[in-house]
Amino acid sequence: MRSVIILGLTPQGLSLLRILSRAGIEVHAVCTSRKNVGYHSKYGKKYIFNSISELKNIINGIISTTNDRVLCYITSGEILALILREYPELYNICDVVSGPYDTITKLAHKDIMYDIAISKGFNVSPYITLDKCDISRVEFPCIIKRNYEIPLFFKTAIVNNSKELYSYISKITDNQKKDIIIQKYITIDKKDLIEISAQFFFSNSCSKGCLITNQKRRLKKGITSFLVELSDSALKEKIEKLCRSFITDLNYTGFAEFEFMYNSKNEDLYFIEINTRTCGLQSSMNYKFNNLADAIINPYNAPNLSVKNNHVIWMNIQRDIRARFEKHDFRNLLDIFKSHFDILDFHDIKPFIRQFI
Repeated sequence: MRSVIILGLTPQGLSLLRILSRAGIEVHAVCTSRKNVGYHSKYGKKYIFNSISELKNIINGIISTTNDRVLCYITSGEILALILREYPELYNICDVVSGPYDTITKLAHKDIMYDIAISKGFNVSPYITLDKCDISRVEFPCIIKRNYEIPLFFKTAIVNNSKELYSYISKITDNQKKDIIIQKYITIDKKDLIEISAQFFFSNSCSKGCLITNQKRRLKKGITSFLVELSDSALKEKIEKLCRSFITDLNYTGFAEFEFMYNSKNEDLYFIEINTRTCGLQSSMNYKFNNLADAIINPYNAPNLSVKNNHVIWMNIQRDIRARFEKHDFRNLLDIFKSHFDILDFHDIKPFIRQFI
């Protein structure tokens, strides 16, 4: 049976590591630090790299031990950006998922991603790259964020006035300005806001299954701690149709997560972004579908995903504790007894314990 390389051992990498290992696959898991939660799993063979040359040596070493073409899943946004910048030949020597390379490169730039989305009928908040922006005409509040995953001192920030904006801009070089986006802030009353994640597995641009959820609790920096599968069938159908349309012409294979903001009062649906890889909520898909391992192992000839749970409730316990304290929100404490869990697995308990240490 073919070997699989996983690049990244954050929670989504850990989820793939467990799924593949339990399916009898030989897994080589590569990450940048022993602090990554998945590094402490009992499954797979682990490697640490500190530079692109070390990563190349590790990959070449793994490839040299097999006669079959190796399947490679990139589960980290930072590692994906590194591959696109400094190691594109990986796509030639492995079957890299998600792919193909040309599509991933395009979608790694948010302005190109937004152009595609608009052409497919998505509602996208107005945006402009910093190199083309007339700062004197910016309306506040606004969002400033990376257009491309370059090393920078921030990822996304809400900017309330020109003084704050100039503070950010003063630390950005002229060469980096094309990789920064300024976008109109979407204002939705908290009681009307639903933050939506739509996770898909695509095989040659054909959707094999999706899980659409309401991200009910999140950390302040935007990471989800608790989600519930969306129950509004009309809204789910609309989202699924939009996402399938987005992918249609891209020959895309692999996991993808589409993020939206929905105003339940006026039914406005805003597209935020697409993640072209497994996302931090990935383990929730394993609770939704029976045969996710079959799709992961055979991505270019994946079966349709069969449903095992009609209503998924999912929690990352450590994050949810933090999110509750951040927002002083201690309602619905019984949610923990209704949930499937991220990271916590009594057959592989060490990652859960180590994250608290």
